[in-house]
Amino acid sequence: MAVAPLSANFPQTANLSKRRTPGEKGPRPIHAIETLSTCIHDPQHLDISCPLNSLDDFEKEWRLREFFTPLIHAAKSETQHLEKMDFHFSKLLPAAYKDHPSRLQNSISDHVDAELCSRAQDLLSRIPRVPQRLFNLPLNNSRFSAKRGTILDSIKAGTWKNTYILPEARSLFRVETPDNPMTTLDYIVDVRDLGWENLFVTSFIDTNSLVLLLKVTSLGHTPDEAFAQSFLQYVNLIAELVDTYDPLMELVHLDCPEALRDPAPSVQALKAALFPEASSEHEMSLYVLQSFLWSAWQRSITLYFSYIIGVQLWHGSSPKWSSKLAARGVGRLLELEAQSYRGDDVPYLCNSAFELLRTSRSSLALDFRGLIDRFDFQFPNAKGRCIKDSDLSCKGGVLDSCQRFTRAETRAQSLHASDCNAKCPRIRWDEASYRQSANPRAVIADLNSRSKCLLYCKASSTTMAISHVWSHGQGGRPEDGINLCLHKKYCSLAKALGCESYWIDSTCIPDDEQLRTEAIKSINSIFRDSKVTLISDQDVQSVSIENSSIDELETLLSVLLVCDWGVRAWTMLEAIKGNTSIQILCKDDNTIVLKDVLQRVHQFGSVDLAVLLGCVQHLLPSVDVGSDKETEEVGHLLSRRYASREGDEILIWGLLSTSNATKAVHDFWYLQRDVKSAFLVSSASRVEAIPGLGWAPATPYIRPQQRSVELGNGLHQKYSVYYPSYDGRGSQTVQRTPKGLLGKWLCLDMDSEVVTDLSERCQAEKTKLLWTDENRQSFVYSENPDTELDPESELYEMPDFAKACAKLRMLAATRGAKIKLLRPLAADGINAYDGGNRRGEGFTLLVIICVCIMGEIHEGDEKSLQHHHHQCCEWQWEGVYEWDNDYVEGWAVEELLIN
Repeated sequence: MAVAPLSANFPQTANLSKRRTPGEKGPRPIHAIETLSTCIHDPQHLDISCPLNSLDDFEKEWRLREFFTPLIHAAKSETQHLEKMDFHFSKLLPAAYKDHPSRLQNSISDHVDAELCSRAQDLLSRIPRVPQRLFNLPLNNSRFSAKRGTILDSIKAGTWKNTYILPEARSLFRVETPDNPMTTLDYIVDVRDLGWENLFVTSFIDTNSLVLLLKVTSLGHTPDEAFAQSFLQYVNLIAELVDTYDPLMELVHLDCPEALRDPAPSVQALKAALFPEASSEHEMSLYVLQSFLWSAWQRSITLYFSYIIGVQLWHGSSPKWSSKLAARGVGRLLELEAQSYRGDDVPYLCNSAFELLRTSRSSLALDFRGLIDRFDFQFPNAKGRCIKDSDLSCKGGVLDSCQRFTRAETRAQSLHASDCNAKCPRIRWDEASYRQSANPRAVIADLNSRSKCLLYCKASSTTMAISHVWSHGQGGRPEDGINLCLHKKYCSLAKALGCESYWIDSTCIPDDEQLRTEAIKSINSIFRDSKVTLISDQDVQSVSIENSSIDELETLLSVLLVCDWGVRAWTMLEAIKGNTSIQILCKDDNTIVLKDVLQRVHQFGSVDLAVLLGCVQHLLPSVDVGSDKETEEVGHLLSRRYASREGDEILIWGLLSTSNATKAVHDFWYLQRDVKSAFLVSSASRVEAIPGLGWAPATPYIRPQQRSVELGNGLHQKYSVYYPSYDGRGSQTVQRTPKGLLGKWLCLDMDSEVVTDLSERCQAEKTKLLWTDENRQSFVYSENPDTELDPESELYEMPDFAKACAKLRMLAATRGAKIKLLRPLAADGINAYDGGNRRGEGFTLLVIICVCIMGEIHEGDEKSLQHHHHQCCEWQWEGVYEWDNDYVEGWAVEELLIN
């Protein structure tokens, strides 16, 4: 790439703020889109490959560090910090530019594609003006504060405002002496918010992202696998840059220049940049660079997700394209909790529903501010409704804490039509009509019928299937009947949608065990073959679509993504099977096609809202609705959902993955021929007392699991683990056999000497906790209730690692036992699986503990024991535990049979 030297014709940073027309939205471009479009080399075959991605891991790590030296110097520029950082950043895509726009002085060629630039500007305007904040800026100069005064004094004296804040916003930072300490605190909080909102680096989009935006605009919804793969590699590289920069920042905070003692010139140059002899705003400049990197990553991954989702919306969702949403995250995301994304001001928004969305494998770096604002606008001042008889919200990290799941069986048929006085009679089934109709059955939608009972016919392609949640009052059984007003409503809706019959579980799934089983076995075909699958949810039905405006559709989508219907297990099945025919029931009984909503919001609405569709991929139109889904994918989708009846989760798992309805988990696994190994590395409970299935999850549900580890003297440390079951895509497949699970793993042998050493290290790494009455009960319990707890007793920093060590110590004491730690392999069968790298998991490395026991061994039988272990013996699954990353050497690939 031909690039200008750092003395290129950069505009003054202060003058950039003028590049904004009244009413314009979205981030501002550093260089005009028209100018940039003339600088791109071969736009039709855009090459966004980065040479850094071709390096081995060791070389790449150091090259990434060295890449920061010019960026750190650029961040200190008083007049051109943004332009200089952006200029150096553009070197990540050397083949994309034929010239850098800073050399053209914003001159516009006659060959500009005005129509493309206009569409690109429209897309840019639909991106949030500034990215979601990830961290607070340091408003004080640490050296100044240490010598001369408070944070407030430092804000007054700081010159960073004149360098890093937009000129039109600098007046907001004028400090007057507050009246009281609380006013001072409020002011500091406001300044942090205003600072982030008005930084040059957050208000302007980097040029690389703008190049990618132009390419996405030109492609529209056209699938281009080569571009998608290169784009994914680029956003993953930016994530690596973010993760590489954070430890460098930590060195500065710890004042640890000796960590960069390598005499290589490039390392010493980096050291000099990080540890200058004197710089009044050095700390702020480092945070500005961090903000620049975060902004570049969030915007590039948002554009990437937007493209991948657009392809699927117009061409159908498929495993090939869905897998491309599994991008690499950044370590800092692990520190964020739900509150960092959603705040505390929307109590009506169920925390469990929001967490289901936020913890999706495709939710990293996504911006939920727009969704929350629209949801709050729809339900202003509404109180929480998660806990019965209160206005409290649930704890999002604990699904069982939401009583809308655990106590969801609202009184059947408590709902009436809006024009009913709630005194209408019930209309019950005609049992003879039901039994005489062929399965699957549906209710005849005839408002003129004189029958006082529900009449049935065979469900067909002219049936309207209603998908709802019982907790909203439409539940029941045909033996008890449904409110007459609802029957009339369903009939009217069916006729309006061109249907001759309707299906809803309260009229079509009887209590009779034989009839119920028969009805459930046909539920796939009901939703797959029906003309319409109608979503009925009380929150969604509060949204007006009278004008079908983008604002209305964005509100509708925001509510749909976190409504009760969206988080239940049965409704997920119904959405998957009815994928191509879903319509949404809205206010005043108006309906709208889901696909139309998704496409219009994606094409004309806020990009930050449209990309959230990656978190609900089962709602995207599928290329093959009739086929079964992968067992692991369905298990992952079900892991944080809820079905009211015990055992229904196994039914749903089977219906979606094998089209077989069974509540017996062993029957479900007997139908599986293989499984992706990484899917098994979760905290799911395991099948017990069934030979050959000790490794198999007993349920798709993943709930926080309570564990304890012995501290000594009869004391135990309590803690909770939650290890999600991601879909395992990209991991080695292992085979289910009658004797167990056969396949290759990355293995580490554990002998008694190693186990003893680990246990001693674990003990040495305990930390003291100054207990209070509150946290004593939370963390520690005693076998003897009369035992007095020492307030200075020590706890484990990694209790589950300590639990693993205790488990290993117990197994190692068993004569004839051989122990292995297991990790899943990548699909290539050589490397460790890393498919879930930093995708929001709240843990580090997980391992499986397995043991093989010969049985009773007598003196002189050591050779027999060795021979036994040399053969392909059966290994017993002993659980999944967290493991310390420091103890990972010596792993080797082996094939094992696990019972």
